[in-house]
Amino acid sequence: MRPLLIADLLFGIFISLSLNLNAQTQQDTLYAYVSQTPVVVDGNAADACWDDAQWHPIDQVWIPYNAVMNEGDFLGRFKLAWDSLCLYLLAEIVDDSLSDDHSDPLQNWWDDDCLEIFIDEDRSKGNHEKNNNAFAYHTSIFYDAIDMNASGAGVNYKNNIEVVMDTLEGDTYRWEVAIKNYTAAFTLSEPEASRVLLHHHKLMGFSLAYCDNDETSARENFIGSQTMTPATANSNYITADYFGSLLLVDPDYEEPTSIQVINRDEPMFIFPNPVTDNLNLQWNNGQEQTGKIEISDLCGKLMLNHAYDPGNILINVSEFKEGVYLLHLITDGQVYSQPFIKRN
Repeated sequence: MRPLLIADLLFGIFISLSLNLNAQTQQDTLYAYVSQTPVVVDGNAADACWDDAQWHPIDQVWIPYNAVMNEGDFLGRFKLAWDSLCLYLLAEIVDDSLSDDHSDPLQNWWDDDCLEIFIDEDRSKGNHEKNNNAFAYHTSIFYDAIDMNASGAGVNYKNNIEVVMDTLEGDTYRWEVAIKNYTAAFTLSEPEASRVLLHHHKLMGFSLAYCDNDETSARENFIGSQTMTPATANSNYITADYFGSLLLVDPDYEEPTSIQVINRDEPMFIFPNPVTDNLNLQWNNGQEQTGKIEISDLCGKLMLNHAYDPGNILINVSEFKEGVYLLHLITDGQVYSQPFIKRN
């Protein structure tokens, strides 16, 4: 093991004295701020979004639980940003022994050095070990992103992320990652069908960890971004119940206060707008047509889908969160759409 460089020592002092005092728990919320310009994933952190983003520590040893790391073995910290297309991650890792001894990325992927990204796009929590309710991307130094499929075998989800790792100095590495986001309906054959766009005030589940292997057959340490209990320290690859909370923020976002109501002479009319409980839909063209009603949020996520019968209809939206939605009436091969605001 080589002597620590001055940069390593300063990084270590910064982490241990400044950040370790504020370790994240499951009750805390991280905030990620929108990037006003496109993010270039190249590992050099030159994008404007990183200038003011807050560093968060990766300093909680989950395995062996609450162990003390050897001096110089590992230090880590990260930042987050977002735009509508991706969640962005910038991580700086000091690792005195970078190791990837399994030539097959689908074998014992957790035993090689890797950055493990836990993400639950809608913070629905629950089991995700053998489904896509959430993801645990084991991101290797060769840019593979491994998680389990329904049978428990490894799957490479490398198309779900874009990652570049760069060596800063000695044992210090910078990872820059763009993470696409998907609903639980994700499939490898049609990934874009379940793609989710990000928006202001979206609440997500997120945690970050590092699998540390010092040139042995298995990882020696597993270090995470938040406090865990002994019983849950190795549970995040199974369930999203213990992921941290992440809230996306756009400081320039202005919530609509009203929406221009479409003329009552149009075939479809909805009221009241804004609405708190029941939305009325009125069909005005005099034809006894049937079809279906869909309501989606502004990112295209389907919130409601049911059959439509002619005449006035009441639609209960009392359980919807506050925000702007689109109501679509599909009938006779035509789609009629109107926006509405949901208020509590």
